[in-house]
Amino acid sequence: MTHHSSHAPSGTDLNLISVHEFFEHTRDVFHLIARRSFEIFEARGHVNGNDREDWFLAEHELLTPVKFHISESGDQLIARAEVPGFNSQEIKVSIEPHRLTISGKAEPREDHPSGKHSHSTQHALLILRVIDLPTEVDLSKAKATFSDGRLEVTMPKAAPSKSVRVETKIESPTGRSETAGIQPAFIEDHEPIAKTRAASSRS
Repeated sequence: MTHHSSHAPSGTDLNLISVHEFFEHTRDVFHLIARRSFEIFEARGHVNGNDREDWFLAEHELLTPVKFHISESGDQLIARAEVPGFNSQEIKVSIEPHRLTISGKAEPREDHPSGKHSHSTQHALLILRVIDLPTEVDLSKAKATFSDGRLEVTMPKAAPSKSVRVETKIESPTGRSETAGIQPAFIEDHEPIAKTRAASSRS
């Protein structure tokens, strides 16, 4: 009996971004964290020696925690994430054969839901989550859907690779055609031995 998810995909379909686009987006995320870290450094009165603490504090302020769950159903993987405070244009999804990356950047806005986050609305909200997948997936058939702060990514499993035996012909020193399963070195070493034995029998 096939199990069907009770959370059928509905909402806005998201365009999956390439790995190159993901790196560009991640660079922007790190720039924002670095900028906030410097602001914290300035607020400390330019006191050196707290670089690590300033960076962690900036991450804590800017990176929004993501509730994430991945399940396996038949021939596909289904990943779900809760990302309240973001809209579909602010969420980026990148898929590799064995990895799923979810990132996002929400600019400050006055109508940000209160009570759900402790982050200051003076700074952009960021998410960045990298998940290793338990099996290889088919990138061409993957699909991401976003609705009401919930992201669902459906990733069909990749078909098992089939091993194909390719047999090539190798011309031996005697002109005989041999298969690639026999090492050329064996052929070259074998012939002189045969000739030596033939010469010995004649003598």
